[in-house]
Parts: sequence; structure tokens; C-alpha cells
Amino acid sequence: MMLRMMLSANALEKRLQIAGILVILGLVIEASCLFWARPLAFVLFVFVGVTLMSLGSLLYLYSVVSIRE
Repeated sequence: MMLRMMLSANALEKRLQIAGILVILGLVIEASCLFWARPLAFVLFVFVGVTLMSLGSLLYLYSVVSIRE
């Protein structure tokens, strides 16, 4: 059902949904790293979590700025 909703959305809505998914994935990775006390947790927190959140934020900003009427 969710996939059907994503396929029926226009280009702006698709980009915003992808940006939201990237930010949520980044937050989930960062939250899971807080419960794991290993050096690899810091690497995942910084490189994977922050990268996903940054990509989601940049995609959101790009989507909002590049709206065509």
C-alpha cells in the first residue's frame, strides 16, 4: 500500500519522501549506536548516520528550492 502511494505521487512528493526516509534511517542508526559501546559504533554514528541525515537534509532543501510551477 505504501509503495502504491509513493508511485502515485508527483516528483516533488517522491523527493520529499526519499529525503524523509534518509533522515529517519540516519536517526535510527544514530539511536542504535548509543546503546552499543564499541569503537565501531562511533564510526557508524559519524560516517553512516550523519551522512544519511545530511543527504536527506540536502535532498529536502534541493527539492524545496527547485520547485517548478
